[in-house]
Amino acid sequence: MRSMDSGDSRVASILVADDPELSHQDGLDVVVRLRDGRGFTLTLVPLDALQRRLADAPSLLATRLVLVRHLTDDAVLHAVRAAVDQGIERFGTLQPPLVQ
Repeated sequence: MRSMDSGDSRVASILVADDPELSHQDGLDVVVRLRDGRGFTLTLVPLDALQRRLADAPSLLATRLVLVRHLTDDAVLHAVRAAVDQGIERFGTLQPPLVQ
């Protein structure tokens, strides 16, 4: 996992599952913690990976899936900001606030 700075005052941290041992061509998991203690996860999937998945299947059922053109840091930041802007309850799995 690696950490990213979002530049967004609402976001406390972004952790990206960026293991060099794993292939990221099919998707990338992102864990987001907000400053209010809530958090959510997203899976970013590039369009070409979606096309490969659908090549042999008539449908694809997925939750927490965010389509991106390419798996880049800019795409991660854009997806996180968009999810927060549009309501994380629609795009991620809402977690209870952290008790510290």
